[in-house]
Amino acid sequence: MKKMLILAVTLFALSALAQDKPVKAAEEQKLPQQLSVEKWFVGGWICEGTQHASRIGPGAKFTDRFSFNMTLRGSWLIYQIDQLKGPVKGKQTLIGSSTWDANAKVHVRRDMNIGGSRVDVTSPGWDGDKLIYTGYMIIGAEKLPVKHTLTKKGDAAYDAYLEVTGADGKPAMWEEESCKKVSSARAMTPNPSTM
Repeated sequence: MKKMLILAVTLFALSALAQDKPVKAAEEQKLPQQLSVEKWFVGGWICEGTQHASRIGPGAKFTDRFSFNMTLRGSWLIYQIDQLKGPVKGKQTLIGSSTWDANAKVHVRRDMNIGGSRVDVTSPGWDGDKLIYTGYMIIGAEKLPVKHTLTKKGDAAYDAYLEVTGADGKPAMWEEESCKKVSSARAMTPNPSTM
């Protein structure tokens, strides 16, 4: 009986030790420094901008609330846009994700838009105050080249320009916006004077 009790305690201790190893390995896993690109965006942002007229629809002014969070132990940036003013006011218009791909040595990003379109882009990272993503916008059966340029305006603001190259091979401004970081309360309740 004593031997069985000792054996049971030993097995329990070994089991606990084995279960602890993956946790310690995960805790010791170092995230790449390149994720500082994604971490810069964490928080709430209010963006005011213009959607230019295109074959998809008429142009419009808008105000969006961007929410950025790091997830999966800080390895992915997950974000969403809720429109506060504009043609789809009160609706979520985009969800997306971004991370560092150590194999390809680029930041990879996917935006999934209202209506089923998506943007798949990559970037080598910040070049001074500019972060330039290039890739494609998928709309229905079309795959159109895009260039998304973000320019830092200090520690809590950025401007963004999205250019799309049409089937005619000519790039055109699709959207431009100016974004400012705001507190959580401000992100939930925008200034009525901007509405």
